[in-house]
Amino acid sequence: MRPAIAGGEKNVRLIIVPDGKLHLLPIDGLQDDQGRYVVESNVVTYSPSATALYLLRSARSSEHAQRSFLGIGDVLYPRSSVVNASVTGRSAAKGNDGAALFELKAPNLAELPGSGEEVISAARILKGDTHLLLAGNATESALKSLRVSDFRIVHFAVHGIADPAFPDRAALVLGSSPASGEDGLLQVREIRDLSLRADLVILSACESGKGKLLGEEGIASLERAFLLAGARSVIASFWTTDDIYTIALMKRFYQHLMDGEDEGAALRHAKLDLLKDFGEQALPTYWAGMTLVGEGSALSSHK
Repeated sequence: MRPAIAGGEKNVRLIIVPDGKLHLLPIDGLQDDQGRYVVESNVVTYSPSATALYLLRSARSSEHAQRSFLGIGDVLYPRSSVVNASVTGRSAAKGNDGAALFELKAPNLAELPGSGEEVISAARILKGDTHLLLAGNATESALKSLRVSDFRIVHFAVHGIADPAFPDRAALVLGSSPASGEDGLLQVREIRDLSLRADLVILSACESGKGKLLGEEGIASLERAFLLAGARSVIASFWTTDDIYTIALMKRFYQHLMDGEDEGAALRHAKLDLLKDFGEQALPTYWAGMTLVGEGSALSSHK
């Protein structure tokens, strides 16, 4: 396979407004009868609806977020639980679904050794006014103490918990800080209250795009919560993510952003880089699940 390189040809932009279970199908991972992936010839982004896309494009504030990047990663999860958890993925360990997290004081979550590197690399590439919450500082209370509306890009490299039965209980799992009264679960209902002005939120966490199907309303998920909070676009994952490929994908994504590409084109280009660099080992399960929902050209319009 010889994937086309973004910029070398005029690529078709596909904005998908899916329905029903098509919300869970990453289109750019599909192949034609010649074995070529859709991503090789198309920039693919998604929108909850045509109306939502119109509102995201038209509701631009005259005062944009001034700080370039906020990264959250290398969360300190309970060490006692590491033995029973996967060390390469970013989903909760077996048996800890969304409901279980509300019943356990120490959910079985693996450490994410690559998550710190992921957000540090992004901050180095973007430069500018960046801020990182790492290790002991990567807590829910520390995040809420910041003016998150000041950041143009917010990147979470953490565990994600989907709960299709009770969508508002889905959460990003940060560090807890009992003294502040925060349990470390940044739930959907809390995300909606963040009042963002971000052009882009990245949820580098498992199943952050997964949730309850609501018919014509789309899918109730962490991804949707950030759009409702004011983000103009969200990159999230349908599936369990892998540290090695996710770190590689994100590094390339930010490099392409710095080269002047918009979010949609940069994500496509990063996926093509993986296909080129890893060859047949770069199966769609490692990259196709990372999708962009919302306005895929928000960042380029402010450069």
